[in-house]
Amino acid sequence: MAKGRKKLAMWQGFLAGGLLTLGVYLLGLSILTLLLVKGILSEGGSFPMVAALCTLAALSGGLLTVRLTLWRAGGALTAALFLSVLLLAGLGFWEEIAWLGRGGILLLCGLAGGLLAGVAGPGKRRRRK
Repeated sequence: MAKGRKKLAMWQGFLAGGLLTLGVYLLGLSILTLLLVKGILSEGGSFPMVAALCTLAALSGGLLTVRLTLWRAGGALTAALFLSVLLLAGLGFWEEIAWLGRGGILLLCGLAGGLLAGVAGPGKRRRRK
C-alpha cells in the first residue's frame, strides 16, 4: 500500500472547500448578528467586520481546496464559487446589487481571500532520496 494521503477527486476537494466557506461565513454572520443585537458591536462597525469575515471565509475554504486538490488555482476558483452563491442570494432577495458601493467591496474581499489561499497554499514538495 502507498503511504500518504488518499487522493480525492477534484470535485470532492471543491465541494469540501465550498461547504467550509459557506459554513464559516454563515456561522460568522450569526455571531456578528448576536453581537449587534446585544449592543457589543456598533452598527457602523458591522460592515468592516462582514468584509473581514468574507475574506476569512474565502481564505479558509480556498486553503482546504488547495490542500485537498494540490492545485493552487483552486483557492481562487473556490472563492469564485462562493462569490457566485453570494451574488445569486443577493439578486434573489434584493433584485439588484450596488456594485460601486458595499456590494463591490465584499466581492473584492472574497476574491482577495481566494487569491491569498492560492499563494499561501502548499507548494510542490520535493522528495528526498
